[in-house]
Amino acid sequence: MNPYLPSPNKLITFDKDIEYFQEYAAPVMENLQRMHYTNINSTIPYFGPMLYLLVRQFGSEQVLEIGHAEGYSSFYLAHGVKDNATRFNMQGNHYYGIDIVQTEKTRAKLLAEGLPVTVLEKDSMTLDANTFPHVTFDLIFQDGCHNDEHILYEFNAMWGQLKGNGDGYWIAHDCYGPGEEGCRKLLEIIKERQIPVEYIRFGGMYGLLCIRKMEGYDYEKRFWV
Repeated sequence: MNPYLPSPNKLITFDKDIEYFQEYAAPVMENLQRMHYTNINSTIPYFGPMLYLLVRQFGSEQVLEIGHAEGYSSFYLAHGVKDNATRFNMQGNHYYGIDIVQTEKTRAKLLAEGLPVTVLEKDSMTLDANTFPHVTFDLIFQDGCHNDEHILYEFNAMWGQLKGNGDGYWIAHDCYGPGEEGCRKLLEIIKERQIPVEYIRFGGMYGLLCIRKMEGYDYEKRFWV
């Protein structure tokens, strides 16, 4: 019996996933993927679980994803906010996602998982403060259209609704892929406007740009005394 095939009562739904783990044995990743309703995205098999762990690490309550597509990363983000609610007895934790494709399908799959989600068919170029009124986000994941115009518009439209004090994180996918020029310009704008941030760019799999919003942060505070 092949040790990398799932047991009969824990089937992996998609043949592509079974073939993946047969060829590239990774027991931890296999178990992380086992619950998922979609097959492994061939370009990003690792950052989905990474996003889940970041949501848990940050204790995020409200998460926005710009460009949910088939819901690969949505699954991990939404589970993260739900599991935070369970762990910390939070009320009102929620995942929000927008896209112009696969919206109904992704919404239905996430709701079938019992996840707290709002998924809208919406062009990101129409985002403004009225899209999600009274919502302040802990994390915004930017993975929609990767041209400069979209990246900069989305940032300008939603940065104001991201938490400050070092508690808000803007994460852009493909900063070393199709979004590279837009992410470079985004960082230039941050520098020109002297917006207080910390940031890091992760290499591999087209890269992730993680920007931490530091406006209002108390640099004199000590967390371990």
